[in-house]
Amino acid sequence: MEDEVLIRITPDKAIEALRKDGIDVNMEEAQIILDFFYSMANIVVEQYMSNRHSYASIITPESK
Repeated sequence: MEDEVLIRITPDKAIEALRKDGIDVNMEEAQIILDFFYSMANIVVEQYMSNRHSYASIITPESK
């Protein structure tokens, strides 16, 4: 998994996808939106992993 490359959505693709939903943004705005979404995704993954680790430590063979 360490060798996997993260494929990011380009601002052009984001503009295209947003335009399909009737949202017009320029290149700079698209980049800001993408940066925000990637930051939020990282936070969500970190929270999930943190919670998963916390729950795993509660339910261990030693605690039974």
